Amino acid sequence: MFLCICKHIRRWLIFDLPVDGYYFLTMDALNVIISDNQPFTRHGIVAILNNYFNGHIRFEEAKNKEELLCKLESFRPQVLIIDFELFDFSEISELNEIIRKAPNTGILVVTDNQAPVDIMKVLDCGITNYILKSCEPQELIEAFNAVTGSRKYFSSDVLDILLERKSTSKQTQDPGRLTTSETDIVRLIAQGLTTKEIALQKHLSFHTIITHRKNIFRKLGISNASELLMYAMRTGIIDSTEYYI
Repeated sequence: MFLCICKHIRRWLIFDLPVDGYYFLTMDALNVIISDNQPFTRHGIVAILNNYFNGHIRFEEAKNKEELLCKLESFRPQVLIIDFELFDFSEISELNEIIRKAPNTGILVVTDNQAPVDIMKVLDCGITNYILKSCEPQELIEAFNAVTGSRKYFSSDVLDILLERKSTSKQTQDPGRLTTSETDIVRLIAQGLTTKEIALQKHLSFHTIITHRKNIFRKLGISNASELLMYAMRTGIIDSTEYYI
């Protein structure tokens, strides 16, 4: 009787992640796909995560785009860990196909690519979890925690690269140029809220928020949400540390 009870309780797996006080609770193990053509990298990621989560993760590996697309459908992962640079992608924008194929899968980019222009292209695809292979194992765990918690995560090196890029930009981005309401909307957009969610929170119409958004982009001379996120972090509208701690 005691053994039966233990087996039943064991199905509830509690992952205590003291990094940020987040607790992950699930009845079953997570499905994770690692997409990288380097066996050493794939095995290293599996070893780090298995050690931390006591083996309560089911892993599949994909060495090319065709294999990944098949496994996204058959394995239905909660998390995809990918190095787009070592994959058979002709353009970074091909990540959009992966997102369309598995819209409910959290994506974590783990790569050596530090080029600001490529990082921005990844952000433009809607992927907001990006770390470098040179980071410590603890950052991989923190990033994985962020993905499963539907939060943004940039490793400290990536964040430094992006902030340096924006600080050396020729654009004049003065937070004083925005109204109080516009600054608040910038903060909400940077936190990942949709236009509809912002409208509900501020008790304004959907179209009013759209107008505010257009005015903000025009005033700041930016064209997409990833640039707005960098602006919000650089000017202190949001705390940049929340994206990697």
